[in-house]
Order: sequence, then structure tokens, then C-alpha cells
Amino acid sequence: MQGLTSHRRYGVLLFIFLFMIITYIIQAAEERTPATDELYREAILRYYQGELTTSLDLLTKLVRAKPEDERMRLDLIYLLREAGQFKEALSYLRPLVAANPSSTAYYDAYLTTAFLAGEYYRVLTANGPEEKAEAFFWKGLAAYELKVFTLAKDHLEQAVECSPFYPLAYYYLGLINLAEKDFSTAKTNLTKALTQDPNLFAARYDLARAYLGLGEYKAAYNRLKQAESVAPGNPQIQKDLSALLAAHPQLQTEEQAEAATTRQIASVPKAVTVIEKTPGMEIIRVGLAEQVETLWAKTGGAFRLTSGAGKKVTGSAQKILRFAFTPEGRIHVYDEAENLLLDSAERVILSYQDPAATTLLFQMEYGRGYYWAGQANRAYRGEIHLLPFSAGLTIVNRLTMEEYLYAVVPSEMPSSWPAAALEAQAIAARTYAYAHLGSYEKRGFDLLGSVASQAYNGVRSETANVRKAVDATRGQILTYNGKPISAFYSANSGGYSAVPPVTWNFSPPYLQAVPDKLIPAHDGLLPPAKLAAWVKERPESYASNPKYSNRSAYRWRVIVPRTEIEHRVNKQKDIGQITGLQTLGRAACGRVEQVLIKGTAGQSVVRGDAIRSTLGGLRSNLFTVEPKLGPDGLPEYFIFTGAGFGHGVGMDQSGAAGMAADGYSAQAILAHYYPGATLTTLY
Repeated sequence: MQGLTSHRRYGVLLFIFLFMIITYIIQAAEERTPATDELYREAILRYYQGELTTSLDLLTKLVRAKPEDERMRLDLIYLLREAGQFKEALSYLRPLVAANPSSTAYYDAYLTTAFLAGEYYRVLTANGPEEKAEAFFWKGLAAYELKVFTLAKDHLEQAVECSPFYPLAYYYLGLINLAEKDFSTAKTNLTKALTQDPNLFAARYDLARAYLGLGEYKAAYNRLKQAESVAPGNPQIQKDLSALLAAHPQLQTEEQAEAATTRQIASVPKAVTVIEKTPGMEIIRVGLAEQVETLWAKTGGAFRLTSGAGKKVTGSAQKILRFAFTPEGRIHVYDEAENLLLDSAERVILSYQDPAATTLLFQMEYGRGYYWAGQANRAYRGEIHLLPFSAGLTIVNRLTMEEYLYAVVPSEMPSSWPAAALEAQAIAARTYAYAHLGSYEKRGFDLLGSVASQAYNGVRSETANVRKAVDATRGQILTYNGKPISAFYSANSGGYSAVPPVTWNFSPPYLQAVPDKLIPAHDGLLPPAKLAAWVKERPESYASNPKYSNRSAYRWRVIVPRTEIEHRVNKQKDIGQITGLQTLGRAACGRVEQVLIKGTAGQSVVRGDAIRSTLGGLRSNLFTVEPKLGPDGLPEYFIFTGAGFGHGVGMDQSGAAGMAADGYSAQAILAHYYPGATLTTLY
């Protein structure tokens, strides 16, 4: 009897065990059915296609059906934050924080969302796991908004103590210092913020305010002019500049006198001569500036001025010349004593017999509208052509391809980087130039001397390392089907290069979305929460190597005032005050393809490369965006969190340097970033 009872007990236990397994399988199937998976994929796809509302609706439906699914819940929260629906986002986030009290990621997300929702007291009274830099930062901002500056400084100082590299924390410390009229400390903190991240546009203007408070008017004037170059036409900056000059008119007089002195004492460099031009080596015309009214120059050797009508003027080295565009559309050339040397209705050419002679051009403007904007005195090899157009003079530099590359390579990549990286850069730049010759024919040149084509800073950027790399690759380009490829490249891809944006209207097989050699490829489209994590985290890669990548180029977070974006948008189309931004589609690698800018008087869609400039000079299109709403319900500013520097297409320059340092050859680097392209020698 005992044996039978034992068998029965065993049978009952087996039945219960099987029942539990079957129940678990059924529940698991219900939790993740093919229909649920399909609906989730549809929600993500719709987001990448720019249908934010549809994606939100689908994710809301999924989360209500499966409230325990943290992945889908977190995706919904991030989309609600982009849409500015912060209270709804908080309602979905609180259960995650409650169920995972030790999760720093959920706690930080809660603090961020509560701050953006304007619930500052909730931020300050929140308790979570051991607080780190991010938690201290958001608590500092909450206290700042409540004007409890002592508490705000305490939290922000703890943030930078935990993480010394924290540009935004230093920026807000600077703002508090300004509010307390501690201008010296404000200067220190704002300078620190800009040193760590030069793309913090707002900090440039506030640093000028610190100099004004200190009575350092010349420094304030220079900072305001710099800020105006970064944000052309900004009304507040222009107003402050006008007020400063009205109170201190000597600032402009001193500036003009210093410029004249610089022209007198400046030395024009000699160029290292290049091997003579060989068959197949093109002459290239580089557009240095357009719509110029006045240009100062200094000659580096015995020179000749030639007009299109055959007029000639000769002169000696170290001669100061002024080129002027008259109201009648003519070119006047004056010497330093304002004697008229040449009057021409056609192009004027400045040339030399000595191939080592260069021309020094003064106060050449560059990068207008971006954080690197400024002016510099630059010397150029070859001939300088001045072309009269209705809007002013176009300044063109004409020289051989290899001479051009001597200056392009170090303008695009530090000359101290590994030789293989410099050689890869030389081949890519040469290829790009050949593929795009004549792109600006109607404007009188082949390529621009800016990053719109390739950065070209002239002779003073040349070094022996660079000339060696250019000479080692002489005449080499990349081809596909026998033609030069469009060898695009960017400063930093953020660890994942991109296919060309849809606005470029071409997608050749040699330009693919390529992960850094040290990063695994994405498994399909990254859901919103993973995408947000991707652009915030700093995965180890060749592109993240601190020797070859500025930390704020690989991963960055900036704030852009709503008014600055309004100013840039309303120059093209009047949409009134901005009420929100919405991404309208992303490439598979996560880069934004279009942005909808909503306003009180209309809306505007910005596409492709124009996104970065319109939204305040962002580093790249690989970003997430969230508004910080003010008491009136309008955004005060937008927080952009992003990865990389540039369009991300083709070779990643930082990644190339990291690969070169790890032993990869120039050929291996190019093969990685331009799959299928062939290395070809033209001459």
C-alpha cells in the first residue's frame, strides 16, 4: 500500500509540474505573440518613417495590453518626451522606477522627465540609488529654475566633481555667477564650458556678458563679434554690439589701427616647391570668398597684375594691395598709399614667376553660422583671380592638384596623426576633388575652400608630414567602374558611418552605413529608447580614441534657445514663435532626415544638411531632441543629445586615425569605409 501511495504522490507531483510548464509556455506565448512582435516592429518602423503620432498610438496600445513590458514602455516614454508630452511620460515612467528602485538609468530618466515637465520640486525631493553626475545635474537645474542659487551651485559642483567633463554643468554655474554678479567666476566657468564644448552657442554670448560686467570692453567686443559670426543676424547680439560701440567708439578705431599694423608687420611665407606638373595632374580653381567689397593682400614675391583686357602692372615683394569693387561693377587695385594701380571691368589675376611665392590675404572669413566661425590671415600658393559679379568680387585661387592637397590634408586632419591616416586622407581628398571638378562652374571655380567642399586653409597649415603623405600617394584616387568616386568623409561618425541623405539623390554601393571596426553592427532599426542610449553612451571604438577625437565631437549635448532657431527659420519662412520640433523620419543608422518645425503662424520642414545649420549649428544629424517648456507652454530651449561631427558619410577621420594607430594601412582604411572601390593611379 505504501508503494502505491508513493506512485500516486509521484504522479500528482508530475501532473502539477507539467501543468506549471504548460501554463508558463502559454503565458510566455501570450506575452510575446507574433502579432505583438509584428505590431511592435510596425511602431518602430513608423517612427523611422516620420509618423510620430502613429508610432505613439501603436506603442500606447501595446503598453496598455502588456504593462509589464519595460522595453515597449521605455520606447513610449522617449517618444512622449520628444513630443513634449512630459506629464504623460511621467505617468508611464513612475511604475518603472517603483519596480526597479536600484536602476540608475530609470532614476535619471525620471529626473530628466520631471525637470522637462517643470516639476522642479519633484526633482529636488526625489530619492533613488546612489546619485551620480547626471542626477546632481538635473537637481542643480531644478534649483536654478527655482532661483535657489546656493542649492543649485551645490548640486552642479557635485556633478562636475563626479564627472569633470561636464560642459553644461559649467555653463549653468556660469549663469548663476552672472545672476549673482560674480563676473570673474562667471568668466572662469563659461570659459571652461566652451573649452570642453565649443559648440555651446549660448555660452559665447554669456561669456561676453561676463566681460562686460568686468569692464573688459575690448574682450567683450571681440566675444560679441565672434558670437555674431556663429549666429549671424541674432537681434540681441547686434543690439549689444551697437550699444557697446556707442559707448566705446574707440574699440572700432583701435581694431582698424591694429589691422593696419598687422598688414605692415606680417611676413608672407615661402612655399615648399612641388614636383613639376605632370600629364594628368589637373589645375584646380578654389573659391575662397564671394560677394567681397574690399580685400587686402600682401605679395610674397615680384608680382604681376593682369586684367582680362590685357592691362599689366608689376611690383615687388611685400607690397600691400587693396582690391575694391566699385558701384559700377569694376575692380580697382590700390597700393598702400591709395594710388590707383589698375582699373578693370573684367577679371584681374595676381601671379608670380617664383613658384615658391605666395599671396597673404587678410581677414578671410570662414565657418559663418557654425561654432568654428571666425577670421584669419591666410597665405596661398599659385595665382589669385578676382572675378567681378553683380553682388561683388569672387576670390579664386588657381593651383595644381598636389599643391592644393598640401594644404587640404592638414586643414581636414591634424598633421600629427599617424602616417597611414594622412595618406588615406590625401587619397580621399584627391578623389573628392577629381570627382567634383567644375561643381561651381557658374560661380567661376571648381570647389569651395570651406567644409562645404573641403577645408583649405592655405600654406601655413602645411607640414613636412603632410607633404610626405601627399607625395607618397601622388596621383592615387579611388574609382568605381573606372570613374572617381564621390569620396565623402566627415570628422567623426559617432561610431557608425551613414548612407548619403535622401536629399543628395544618390546612393552608390561604395557609400554604406559601416560600423566602426570595434563596434558590432546594429540589429535592425534601433527602437527609440536604444537609439537615445546609443547617442548618449560612449561605446569604445576607434572613433572614440581620445588622441584623435575631441570628446565633445564623439558624443555631445547642447541647448539651443528657441529664439535662435526662430531667427534662422523666419529668415526663410515666417512661422511665428516655435511651438515644437518633430523629427520626420530617420535613416536606418538613426540619422534624422527631416525636421518639422511648428510655429504659431505656420510650420516649416527642414531637410538633409540644412537641419544642422537651421537648428543652431549642430554637429550632426544623429541626435535626439526634447523641448524645455516655459510657463507660457512655449519651448524656452531645445536639448539636443547627439553623436558624431559632420554628415557621417564615407570615411570617419577620427576612426581612420584610430585604425592607423592600430596598424591598419591606408589601403585597409579606405577599403573599410569605401567598400568595392578600387585604388587607381592617374599619374
